[in-house]
Amino acid sequence: MTGAGRRTMAALTGAAALLLLAPAAALADGEEPVAEPQPYRMADDAEPIEGTERSSDAPRLEGGGTYTDEIAPGQTLYYSIGLDDVSDVYLTTVAAPAPGTKVGYSDRIEVVLQTTGGDTCLSSDRQNFGADGLARPITAWSLRAIDPDRSCQEAGVYHYTVTRDSDPTSSPEPWPLELRVLVEPPVTGGQVNPPSPGSVLTEPPAPPADAAERVTGGTGFNDARPVTEGVWRDDIAPGQTLFYRIPVDWSQQLALTVELGNTAAKDDASWVSDGLTAALYNPARARLGEEKTSYRGEAEEMRAITPPVAYDNRYDDLPVSRMRFAGWHYIAVTLHEDVATVTDEPSIGLTLRTSLEGEVTAGPDYEDPQAALDAGFGVRDSDRDQAEKGLSDQEIAADRRGSQQLLGFAGIGAGVGLLAALTVWQLTARRRAAASQPAPPPGGPWAA
Repeated sequence: MTGAGRRTMAALTGAAALLLLAPAAALADGEEPVAEPQPYRMADDAEPIEGTERSSDAPRLEGGGTYTDEIAPGQTLYYSIGLDDVSDVYLTTVAAPAPGTKVGYSDRIEVVLQTTGGDTCLSSDRQNFGADGLARPITAWSLRAIDPDRSCQEAGVYHYTVTRDSDPTSSPEPWPLELRVLVEPPVTGGQVNPPSPGSVLTEPPAPPADAAERVTGGTGFNDARPVTEGVWRDDIAPGQTLFYRIPVDWSQQLALTVELGNTAAKDDASWVSDGLTAALYNPARARLGEEKTSYRGEAEEMRAITPPVAYDNRYDDLPVSRMRFAGWHYIAVTLHEDVATVTDEPSIGLTLRTSLEGEVTAGPDYEDPQAALDAGFGVRDSDRDQAEKGLSDQEIAADRRGSQQLLGFAGIGAGVGLLAALTVWQLTARRRAAASQPAPPPGGPWAA
């Protein structure tokens, strides 16, 4: 591998860029992965909503809700939300232009949470597509944090705005949006501080070297394929973005390596400066960091390690402050569509190596632990089990429906068997009763 083809990313602590990649559920024997750009899959339970350009008509968002909308170039959409005075609240918007949509460097979304009087809560967040100009899902978030030294501490109605800026030469079609509202309950104590610096890794360890499992990434956060520690093998096509997720618990660090395989290049001069992009997101879908590397047909590798997950990270600087809660962390990997100018191969091999470093701690004590878990702040045993099996939420739901159907059939069978047994018992009882009766006189009851 050439020097340009291999780079080691700085640890996320003290670096704005972070790379992670992890894979998806294993394929059945003989099943071939589908490697072609697919549109972002919205949440199955998302509620359609229409943001307004006037704050007085803004539709209401509810804590724990997921919504879908769309936004046109130059548009600002208003939504309203009621907040209490004790909970941290996170509002994240995903903009998901379809693969192949023309976007420019200045194309971006920006989100702001503010009071009805126009005071901004913390700062706004904006995200663009960067110099590569490749359409893919991007996110921006806003939040209200409970802190006496910050604004927006009062209970009441707030406005959440989403703005789209677009270059005049970009595609004018509306971008699909997905909005998600998460409410984090107050903390009453427990382990809130990160581990001591002496126990924290600042450089990625040697990646796992096990045999790779075949997996297939999802189109977005909602169908991101669960993975655990190990080595995973996928295929990625030019213009495609693949999503994965891995449960990272309190005090754990996620170490990762992403490898893009070599291909039969068309010629020695062809290359794409931002050929591969990888980004990592926290459980609230806030971007932790992003890294890019060029591609010229030779094998490439990038590595990273996150800081340990800790509640008190929220009081640190970016990007460490976003490693603030345990739960599913998401990885998005994008292969630029221009890689098709480098090779005629329809897809390129992708290898992901993931490990979780550090001892798991109990974490903070939430005032409402169940509400925190339901919102995604924490790792359940079922999450680890799901990651081990590599099953998506949709597959788990299908398995559950199948189990319920089997139980239903079993119930029907048991009912039929019981009915048959009762019928036999009834007939037997009648025969016994008849046998115990005295015989009728000869000739029967009408005998003269």
